[in-house]
Amino acid sequence: MINFFLKYKMRNITSSPPTIEDIKKSKKILFSIFTRYGDTIIDLVVIKEFIECYPDKEYLILCPNQMKPYVNEFLPNTECIAFNKRNMFEMIKVDRLLKKRMFDVGFNPWSNGLDSSYFISYCAKFLFYREFDKPGVVNHYQVVRQYLQIPVKDWKINELIFKKNYIKILICPQSTDNKRNLPSEQLDRLIIDFQKMYDHPEITIAASVSSNFRGGCKKFIFEKTSHSSKRFLKLMKRSSLVVSSDSGPLHIALALKKDLLVFMSSTEPEIVVNSGSFLQLKKF
Repeated sequence: MINFFLKYKMRNITSSPPTIEDIKKSKKILFSIFTRYGDTIIDLVVIKEFIECYPDKEYLILCPNQMKPYVNEFLPNTECIAFNKRNMFEMIKVDRLLKKRMFDVGFNPWSNGLDSSYFISYCAKFLFYREFDKPGVVNHYQVVRQYLQIPVKDWKINELIFKKNYIKILICPQSTDNKRNLPSEQLDRLIIDFQKMYDHPEITIAASVSSNFRGGCKKFIFEKTSHSSKRFLKLMKRSSLVVSSDSGPLHIALALKKDLLVFMSSTEPEIVVNSGSFLQLKKF
C-alpha cells in the first residue's frame, strides 16, 4: 500500500539540485536518512561537519526508530523525528509536518529508496541521492561530503598503539555481508589471546546470529529497536577496546574515538574508514 502510494507520488518528480548559494541563503534544511546501519553513522558524522559549516540554520533529521539513539548521541542539539515508514498513520503525520514547515533544502545521503526521496521532495531545493553523480571509487565519508558540497579531506589513518591492559573488550564479528564476517577460527583465537594478554578481561560479543557467541563471554543480541540501539551505545561507551569486522559498529567506534581493532577481508580501508582515524587494522 505505502510503496504504491510512493510510486504514484514520485512518478513525475526529479531533483532540483541546490547550489552552495542556495544552501547559504536557506533557513531550514531537512535530512532524510533511511539506509543501512553503517551508512547512517557515516551520514551523521558528515552531517555534523555540515552543521558546523552552516550553524545558523534550522535542521530536522528524519530516520527510523532504531537509529534515533545514534542521532541523539552524535547530534544532540539537532531535532530528530523517528518513525515507522511502513505505518500509514505515522507517514501522514510526517506528511503534514513537512507541508506546514516548508523546508528550503533537502538531502538524503546514502538513501536510495523512494521513501527518503519522497520526504525531501517537499523542499524547495533537493538532490535525490540516487541521482547524485557519484565518483567511481572513493571513501564513503568523502562521497557524503561531496554530495553535501562541503570540503573533502585528505585521506589518512593513524596506527593505534594498544594500551598495556584492557578490562572490558567488545567484539562485533558480524556484518550484513557474510563475506565480511570475522571467521569463526579467528574469533576463537582472539578470545584466547585476549585472555592471556590482558589477564582474563570481561569480553562481550555483540551479534544477531547465535553461532557467533562463545562460552565464557557475555553476549549482546542486536535487535532492530530503539531500545537495543540505546543499550548497544551504552555497552560500547563502557568498553575499553572494540574489535569489529567491516560493519556498522566499526563506524560507531570511530565516531566515539574508541581504541579499535578492525578486521577486513576484501575491503580496502581507504574506502570505508574516515580520514584521521586511529585504529589497528588486520586482514583475514
